[in-house]
Amino acid sequence: MESPLLNRTSKALVRTVLIALFAALSYVVLFFRIPYPAPVGRPFLHLGNAVVILAALLLGGWQGGLSGAIGMGLNDLFYGYGFETIKTVILKFGIGLFAGLVARLGKKHPDSSPRTGLLIVAALSLTGGAVLLAGRLSGSAAFAGVPALAYCFLLLLGLLLGAAALLSRRLAWLTNERLFTLLGAAAGIAWNVAGEFLGGAVVNRIAGASWQAAMLASLASLPATLINGVTSIVVAVLLYIPIRAALHRARLDALVN
Repeated sequence: MESPLLNRTSKALVRTVLIALFAALSYVVLFFRIPYPAPVGRPFLHLGNAVVILAALLLGGWQGGLSGAIGMGLNDLFYGYGFETIKTVILKFGIGLFAGLVARLGKKHPDSSPRTGLLIVAALSLTGGAVLLAGRLSGSAAFAGVPALAYCFLLLLGLLLGAAALLSRRLAWLTNERLFTLLGAAAGIAWNVAGEFLGGAVVNRIAGASWQAAMLASLASLPATLINGVTSIVVAVLLYIPIRAALHRARLDALVN
């Protein structure tokens, strides 16, 4: 049942306010950064992407993406990142869009078994990790810059998802809706990782590097992107589940997607 409050208030206005709220939040959280050592650059851990994913899971894909594009884009613009602002706007909108679209599939079929979805994603993850590992072991120049963290992450993720698929009937808490919430968050981050790699390569090429050097330099920065990505997925999903439950108890479901 909808809240009586929402019967008197325009849903469009409420959602606009929430988009603005998440935009402001994604802007503010970027001031809280935790630097960590890395062989390339000066990376730092932040929760900007987690806020974008959370907004997408609650409000919808394009709404979450819009909030992230505005908030994180303005942060880049005001603090002198210049050309990087364009990349940020595109990537953050994509994070929200893909996270929301994939998560919505689980909401349409909340009572379906998550086993098939887990097996498909596990197979894709294992295949990707195996291809990267085989490329490194073969000595191919195309895979020379692939960090070990990339294929180790994919292989470990595939094994964990495969185990979860086999145990899915015993994992009562792992509903189809929660699985697609997790997959949605992962899809958004996958878009961001791919975009950071390609965007970084283009920026390096514009700076004067050859395409090969530009791509190798961009590959070297991927571990930092993956660390931020995994952190964002975990934080966003852990926040979303109790917030969604609280809104349901308060009969404010109409506020969320």
